[in-house]
Amino acid sequence: MAPLRTDLEFGSLRGKFLWGTVLVIVLVMATVITVVEHRLRVAIIDEVERRGEVLVRNLAAMSYGPLLLYNFTALEQNVARVGGEADVVYAIVLDAEGKVAAHSRHPERVGFFLEGAVHDRAARTGTLPSQEAVAGNTGESVYDFAVPVLVSGEKWGTVRVGLSKRRMEAEIRRTRWELGALTGVVLLLGGLAAALVARRIARPVQRLAEGVAAISRGELNQRIEPSTSDEIGRLAVAFNHMATQLLQQRTALEEAHAELRRHFEELADLKSYTDNILGSLTTGIVTIDLDGRVVTLNPAAELLTGFFKGEASGRYCTEVFAHTAQVGEVLMETLASRVPAGPLPLTLRRRNGTSVPVELSTAPLKGGEGKDLGVIGLFRDLSAVRDLENQLRRSDRLAALGTLAAGMAHEIKNPLTSLLTFSRHLERKFDDEHFRQKFQSVVPRELERINRIVERLLELSRPMQLTFTAVRLPALLERVVELYANHIEAKRIEVVREYARDLPTLQADPEYLYRALVNLVANALDAMEDGGRLTLRAGWSAVAPGLLAPRRGGANRRLKVEIEDTGVGIPASDADRVFNPFFTTKEHGTGLGLALTYKIVEDHGGTIDFRSVPGVGTTFRILLPPRPETRPEAT
Repeated sequence: MAPLRTDLEFGSLRGKFLWGTVLVIVLVMATVITVVEHRLRVAIIDEVERRGEVLVRNLAAMSYGPLLLYNFTALEQNVARVGGEADVVYAIVLDAEGKVAAHSRHPERVGFFLEGAVHDRAARTGTLPSQEAVAGNTGESVYDFAVPVLVSGEKWGTVRVGLSKRRMEAEIRRTRWELGALTGVVLLLGGLAAALVARRIARPVQRLAEGVAAISRGELNQRIEPSTSDEIGRLAVAFNHMATQLLQQRTALEEAHAELRRHFEELADLKSYTDNILGSLTTGIVTIDLDGRVVTLNPAAELLTGFFKGEASGRYCTEVFAHTAQVGEVLMETLASRVPAGPLPLTLRRRNGTSVPVELSTAPLKGGEGKDLGVIGLFRDLSAVRDLENQLRRSDRLAALGTLAAGMAHEIKNPLTSLLTFSRHLERKFDDEHFRQKFQSVVPRELERINRIVERLLELSRPMQLTFTAVRLPALLERVVELYANHIEAKRIEVVREYARDLPTLQADPEYLYRALVNLVANALDAMEDGGRLTLRAGWSAVAPGLLAPRRGGANRRLKVEIEDTGVGIPASDADRVFNPFFTTKEHGTGLGLALTYKIVEDHGGTIDFRSVPGVGTTFRILLPPRPETRPEAT
């Protein structure tokens, strides 16, 4: 019984097919029974009504003459004859007044009026109506038929016949039983047929389901022999093909999995090797993704930044390097431009407030097939380099101090020699007019010379009291050209001006900057003996190779001033001493002009350098920020 119950469960395919078929048969048979029962019932009722109509009309025809002649005996015979018909409950003849003239069932009611709504409607009828009624005390349901008897259009009486509904209702009940029995037989036969068909369909499908379940468990060596050539058979063939393909693909996947596992182990070893390399590097490495979030930090970067990899990973680089905003800006700039930057020297501030000098280099990070992954940044600790530079700078200062002392001794020795000579002869030659005139001419001049040297040395040694105002570089350069206009004309020197149109005003001390430009132009004019070309340039600084492109108005945007001549040039052996005090190649120069120019530019937060080719010419370049980065305080 258990397999049968399982097959007949509604959730199974066989059960669904069987119960679905039974439901369809029930619905069809219910519809058929309803229609057939309704039509048979209507037909039976129509037959009863036709029979009643015939009987009442026959009785009316037979009662026509007796009503005219008032032959009540004939009327009684007529109603008795009709009342003896099958299913006739009563036959009644009423006179013109509505009194009973003859009654087949109750002769004692002759001459009386029949009371009741049914009798009133029958007595007043002028057509052939039929109505349902209850006969006498028996309570039997009847159809009451009534027809008037007319003579020359005048009503002489009414004829009524009551037909019993018992046989009609029995016929209807019998019909319903027959239809119910037919429905039961059809359901039985249809259910059996549906069960057979469902079994024929469900068995192959069940085998397919069992095979699919086995495949889902990993048992791929499944095969179903097709028993038919219909859709179920073709489904079995397709299942066998699928199982074969799955078995082949699983074998291939297992082989691929083994190969991938081997590659994974190799990659894991390579990753471990790479991690060891990154962990061993003294250079800090940080990587960010395309959204600007930190991905990795190697141990050296953790030590430099003060952040552990776990707490920095996933945070925006501008947030991690908030204490040193330039780092985040450079990383994001490289991410946007896809152009490497650096090396950029800067001071990296840690989270704990300490600082370390580093050199930052950035480059786009790419994956396979050139896919952009983000940006990599390299931090090189410059602490040891800065210590060496400081030591070298101290050595340079000592060497410069020695050079300064030697130069100062040389510059002051000549005027002191003259003064010493005059002082020795002063007592002996004081009365000599020529000696006194020479004394008055030479001594003040040499003292003034010593005074100028001392003043320039003081300017080099003490902070300058700068007053920053708005300065336009082209106007300042024109002021220098006007100062040397006669000298330029005398030497037949051509002046070329190259001024950019978009230059803003510069915040600088106009007098000190003017003195620096005067020194540079004077050196350029002295370097050109027999004519030449003096080129004055003012514009934005060019981008150095490997550095980020300066943004308009950004912190690394600089104004540029260049003084170029076509003179004799500076020998390579003298290039390192150009800005040293008391170094000069002029016959009567003091060697303090370029040293003072260097200090003026440095106090404005700028830089100065030069390039020179002997026999071709020299170009001095000054780079200045539009706004002063630092303002030295007067002491």
